[in-house]
Parts: sequence; C-alpha cells; structure tokens
Amino acid sequence: MLSRNIPGPPSLFGALLATIGLMFSLLLPNSKSELNGTANESRNIEQMHTPNHFIDGYDLENDIIAYMPHLCQFNFHIRSVLENAPHVELDTIRQSFFRQQSVNCAVDYFNNNYGQCQIYSLPFIGTRLDFISNRFPLFDITNTFCMVTTLLLFDDIEPFESIFFERLAQALPHLRILEIINKLEQKDKIRTTTNDLKFSHLATLISFDIHINYAEQLLSRTYLPCLNELAIRNDILLAIINENQHQTRDNCSRVERLQTSKPLYNSLNVVQSYFPADSYLKQLVEKQ
Repeated sequence: MLSRNIPGPPSLFGALLATIGLMFSLLLPNSKSELNGTANESRNIEQMHTPNHFIDGYDLENDIIAYMPHLCQFNFHIRSVLENAPHVELDTIRQSFFRQQSVNCAVDYFNNNYGQCQIYSLPFIGTRLDFISNRFPLFDITNTFCMVTTLLLFDDIEPFESIFFERLAQALPHLRILEIINKLEQKDKIRTTTNDLKFSHLATLISFDIHINYAEQLLSRTYLPCLNELAIRNDILLAIINENQHQTRDNCSRVERLQTSKPLYNSLNVVQSYFPADSYLKQLVEKQ
C-alpha cells in the first residue's frame, strides 16, 4: 500500500534547487524584462519538474535525503498543488515519513477543482503560510505556528467566521501581513457585530477578493494599532466608510499607503476624512 515507484532522476531535488534560484531572482529583479524572463522560467520549471501527485515522505527520501549522506537535520515546509487532485488520506501521507519522526501534514480540497497538501517538519520554523482554509490545523494546543508573520487565508467552501479571527489573534501573535481571499458571507452575524479584537503587530492588510463582512470584521471591529498599509476594493472601502464607525476611522488614520482596485479620483472628498493625505495621493501620482 505504501510503496510507489519513484522516478530514477532526482526530479524533486532539481525542482527545489531551481525554485530556490528563482526565489532569489524574484526578490532582486534588476529590470522589468528580467522579471518577465524569470516568470517564464518559473513556468518552464513547473512543466518540467512538477510531480503528478502530492509530495510526500517518499519523494523527500528518494529525491533529496538520499543525495545528502551527511545531512544531520532537515527542516522543511512544502506545499504541493494539483488540479483535479485525487482524494488522499492523511494517514497515507504521514506513514510515508518512515524516517522522519516529527512531521505533520494537511490536505485540502477546494471548489475550484484544486487540491493541496502541505507537509512540514516540527517544530515549525517557517514564518509564512499560504492558502490556509478553515480546515487547516492552524489552532493546535502546541501553538505550532506561533512564529508566523505572513498569512494568506483562502476558502471557497466556508466563510471565515468571527470566532476564526478571535482564535487567529491568539494563535499568531506576531502576525504582520494578512491577505484574505474569501467571497462567502459570514453566517454568525450576532457574534460578528459584538466582536472586539486586537492584532497588535498587523501592518499590512490585503483584502481585494473578499466579502464586505471581512472588511467590517477587521477594520470596524478590530483594533489594528500598527496598520500602515491597506489594499482594498473601492466599493468595499466606500461602504465601510459610509458606516462611519469610530474604530474604522481610528485604524485608517495610521495608514501610510492605501492601495485600491481603481484610482480614487471621484471619491477623494470621502476618503480624505479617514486617511492621511499622503496615503492615497501616492497612488494617484503612480497612476498618472
């Protein structure tokens, strides 16, 4: 049941090395043309090296660890994504790590026909988590992810309810960057309207692809003392401002950079009473 034929050449090892090189190229692009070339290289790497299954312990053992005989410690966090992914049991993936004792994994399937599997060594040493849904084991008794500073939330099956953000504030006390992708309306309206939260270190909030409930949750009923960058859709921003909540005004007053889906030419008179002038004028200058 657990054995599987592994390709002879170290395809995963090569893919990871290529990806590491790609990451450095993306972090320090010298020009727009170089960035475009790097993106094309990324697509070529994906076509050449992406396995047709979720990466598991067998892949790591055969494609990486086997080529490092002097390896003493291997810390990792790998997220593999498949279109039309077949259903895989968590225990099947866990049992593939026959030489790795401190490992955990999470498998998720979405309505957009994609599935993903995240495998990670313990203790978790990463500071970033991407495409985390309601079904990811984010809230455990050992506070596995307490050092995470960057988080991308995504779910097209369930909304993120108010209780989720309450637990999030406790589980990720060092969170600095939060992006939300979820267009599903919250169901727990009573709890949502009475919620009072605080994200002490959150500096960047990205909320382009959301239901308005999440903007209300985070801007109108959450204290964000360090918020200095906000990305949001125009219609949602104007609707939030129209509600005229004190907490919204307080949070927006510290924003140094406001990024909206469209220029704010026709809404300056509304926005200027909530945001410092420099925060939105920068965007208008850049759009010219």
